[in-house]
Amino acid sequence: MADLEVEMLRSRARKGDLEAQFDLALRYSDGLGVPESASTAFRWLERAAGEGHVDAMAALGRCYHGGLGVDVDEAAALSWYERAFDAGSDDVHLDLGQLLSGADSEVRDVPRAVQVLEEGWERHEDAACAGLLGELHEEELGDEEAALRWLRLAADGGDTSAMVTLGYRHRFGEGVPQDLQEMLRWYRTAAAEEDPTAIANLAICYQNGEGVREDETRAYTLREQAASLGHAGSEIWLAFAMVDGTGCEPDPAAARVLLEDLAENNSEVAHDLADRLLDGPGLEHDQDAGLKWMRRAAARGHASAITYLGVLYWYGKFVDEDRARAMEFYRQAMEFGDPYAVANVGFATLEGDGVERDVERGLTLVKSSAGRGNAHAALWLCDRFLEGGPDIQRDEAEAIRVLESCVAEEEDGEVLYRLAELVGEGRGVEPDLERALQLFELASINGKDTRLERAKLRRQLRDQ
Repeated sequence: MADLEVEMLRSRARKGDLEAQFDLALRYSDGLGVPESASTAFRWLERAAGEGHVDAMAALGRCYHGGLGVDVDEAAALSWYERAFDAGSDDVHLDLGQLLSGADSEVRDVPRAVQVLEEGWERHEDAACAGLLGELHEEELGDEEAALRWLRLAADGGDTSAMVTLGYRHRFGEGVPQDLQEMLRWYRTAAAEEDPTAIANLAICYQNGEGVREDETRAYTLREQAASLGHAGSEIWLAFAMVDGTGCEPDPAAARVLLEDLAENNSEVAHDLADRLLDGPGLEHDQDAGLKWMRRAAARGHASAITYLGVLYWYGKFVDEDRARAMEFYRQAMEFGDPYAVANVGFATLEGDGVERDVERGLTLVKSSAGRGNAHAALWLCDRFLEGGPDIQRDEAEAIRVLESCVAEEEDGEVLYRLAELVGEGRGVEPDLERALQLFELASINGKDTRLERAKLRRQLRDQ
């Protein structure tokens, strides 16, 4: 019966029935009653669109945009999207807006994208259009007020990506008051719609005790759910949780098998697996396998792996000491912008260790590393500026600037803790107990126990 239905549809399509041509294209696209074939779907869409079928025009634009049955051609995609738009399509605003606003799009036109997306919202209250408008106002147009307005419209309209963004903003107080309960509300609303990122973020909340009681078992269960929905980061997290027994019974042998499978196509996993195999916790140390995975990650251009190999050669750990080769690795990693390689070259330059001593250049490199989120470099510089010495003049305000530049890039618990201390004491900056409390809270979120410090500050604030 299905075959007869397809044959009747094909007969009508061949006779020029545009609706039949469009329906047949959808069948070939999805493999419904016919062999799945993107190229055949494209040909039927091309026929229907050429004769004025509006939905086929929009679908043909998606084919050119995504390379479905035809080579990617953004100019052709734009042409068909615009034809569908001009013909009154109700289903092309988001596609056209995405094409025109894409960072690498050959036909990029952000003002036109905004115009199209706003019309998509006005006509259909398309929450996805509102969500993309929120992103554009934040990232491209620099209008925080408009960004938040569009994000809220999108979230209220059911766009889970906007919900996650609002949850994140409330978590860190970005453009809105920091409010962990509001964060949880948005994460949970999106998670109820099976948004994998929202579920993974909820897992982080339970793992860290953010807005909820810390519960590693619940975090593990949520990560399993996120992974089942395709969240790659959760799949990786689960593998390392099996190593450490985080929320589950540890199973290092099974975890290693899973990690090695993931490492085949993921340089970050290869690096982290190698680190564990060489001298990290949880896995039985295996020097040969560790070096193999670290070198494989480095060969793929993973900057941290390249720096790691430099450290091994610098200290002669697991390999023969060779500082000249170590410097080659550091300089290679510097080309990828790795802050730890930058710091290592900076420290060596300060000491004249393996390179010509140059205090000014060394300090410049270490400062650059701190500004890229290297906590070790930031804390080292902070101590030097607080103490002063033969090569560094005492400057408490500069110590504050170094720490702030670091946490602006990477919220490290130790750096946040040190910054909170200085802000509370008024060293290098006017004393501000409320800000110090906020910094201690952030330090806690990022793994530094600050319960005593926060309790002390709360008492001081009450007594003022």
